[in-house]
Amino acid sequence: MTEPSSHRQSIGDTSPLSHPGSVRARKGLYIRFVTRMSGDLSEAVSAAARDDGLTAGAYVRRMLLDRVGMQSPEDARSGRPVRRPDEDTAAIASAIRALGSVSTAVALRDEAAAKAALHQARMLLIPLVARRPAP
Repeated sequence: MTEPSSHRQSIGDTSPLSHPGSVRARKGLYIRFVTRMSGDLSEAVSAAARDDGLTAGAYVRRMLLDRVGMQSPEDARSGRPVRRPDEDTAAIASAIRALGSVSTAVALRDEAAAKAALHQARMLLIPLVARRPAP
């Protein structure tokens, strides 16, 4: 009986499937699944992945995991981080500083300052989450 082509491994491959009984396993994902799609679908997947802070591959793997009802932390992780725009990084840093001010104001029992700092943090974070420009 021959092995299905989808399970064949290339010569020199160190994946567990290429060495039955071997305890040596490659780290990470070792099966490559390639599919064809239109340029429009590719752009839409890439944009949705960027919005979620993921690579396109991780985004599609998560969609597939949801669809088949499976959980796999290894498959759900993103291989490389998607770069955040400098404006987003600056807004996040400002929001963190504002939240620090909330903590200080609460410790000093300064309710007005705590509310103001919390409002400032919300005004910085909400546009990032909603992907809209800050007011």
